[in-house]
Amino acid sequence: MKKETLKISLTLMIYTLIAGIALALVYQFTENRIAEAELENVIKSMEFLLTDESGNQIVDPKEIKNTVISKRSEMGNEIYNDGIGTVISPVYEFQNGDVKYYILTGSAVGYGGKVITIAAFKYNGSEVSLHKIKVIEYSQETPGLGAKIAEEKVQERFFPIPEEGLKNGLKVDKDAGKQNLDPDSAKQSGVAKVSDVMTGATITPRAVANSLNTMYKYLREKYMQGGEK
Repeated sequence: MKKETLKISLTLMIYTLIAGIALALVYQFTENRIAEAELENVIKSMEFLLTDESGNQIVDPKEIKNTVISKRSEMGNEIYNDGIGTVISPVYEFQNGDVKYYILTGSAVGYGGKVITIAAFKYNGSEVSLHKIKVIEYSQETPGLGAKIAEEKVQERFFPIPEEGLKNGLKVDKDAGKQNLDPDSAKQSGVAKVSDVMTGATITPRAVANSLNTMYKYLREKYMQGGEK
């Protein structure tokens, strides 16, 4: 009886050990695949951000890829929080002639959770403007409402924004009380006209605006006033 019990125990132990090793291998493989997919998503987003009004690449894609890979170990750390939004490392810097482009990632709370946005800011030596944005995480937002933030026609309402529009804080049109402005005029005064393309959803685009304001504040404080270079 004791021999039979011992045999069963050893068999179960071996099966458990094999299952544990298999599970660990699957997890490691899956984790690596997810990490690679996230890295590729960042690279593709940055390639989009670093294009001009005509869609021409401002920075060589190879330089973008190499820069992203070189800062891979820094990804995902919170480096700034103003109580409204958060800036997530790393900050990328690119030069094109006399103009610098800073790529920052930020988050703010939406309707269902964090909404994460990656943005390109353009610095000409005296002024910072918002060049382009890409919302890269919105999975917890309501389908058909807040999740519409993924649409290109919605995200285009957030850029370009001149520094004059950023200084007072970027707002969505409902919060600014400027629903009657056309999209381009709204941008000049720091307003994202989204009420007509995101009917019934204000919290999600507000989260995008909040994260952009935090990124702008961080960029000005740390990079434009004698801080980090």
